[in-house]
Amino acid sequence: MRKLCFLFAAVMTAATVWWLAGCNGDGMKNVSERRSGYYAGGDDVMTVTAVSGVRERNYVADGTAGELVPYTLITIVPSDFDVDAIYTYTAKASGSSFGGTFVVHPFAASFSAEFSAETVCEEFTVTVNVGGQSREYALHSLVTDDMIEFDEAVSTAIDVLGAPDGKYEVRARLIKNPLGGDGVCWHVGFYTESGDTHSVLLDAVTAKTLAKK
Repeated sequence: MRKLCFLFAAVMTAATVWWLAGCNGDGMKNVSERRSGYYAGGDDVMTVTAVSGVRERNYVADGTAGELVPYTLITIVPSDFDVDAIYTYTAKASGSSFGGTFVVHPFAASFSAEFSAETVCEEFTVTVNVGGQSREYALHSLVTDDMIEFDEAVSTAIDVLGAPDGKYEVRARLIKNPLGGDGVCWHVGFYTESGDTHSVLLDAVTAKTLAKK
């Protein structure tokens, strides 16, 4: 099963790069991030979330989309937060193992770590280590079959906001719904060379506009 999952991840990553390259001639061009994976898990000790996709290597909102690379970002929120605690992790995702040390968030009471691969399976595991103790968490995808996909989210955002004038880049990300609830929604943003930003929040199932800026 792990081999099949790894093969599927490799095919999806290759297909994504090909699709994005083929978008240069239409309204989906200039994509600098596609975050289409969102995972969650946890217990009474900590909550664990992960987001995954591809984004430009030089992640700067300058209106120009650069080379795309895969990523998975894991965030932990301990119920008993200690800014000096040292958390490490091992993740098993898409047939491969990754590991490293979490970095404390400068503002929020959380820690995060990232590895250079896109996670596309329905579930993957993260083992968190701190103070000589380890806890394993199964992270489950919050993406369902009835949700709109990346290309439809971008297309809808262009219909709602209009494509910016001049050079611009597009970031389309699944995020936790900031308006409440346990689900996720699409946040699509357009970032211009001149520094202007326009974005829209879309219902992940109906594509209904929840907010725009």
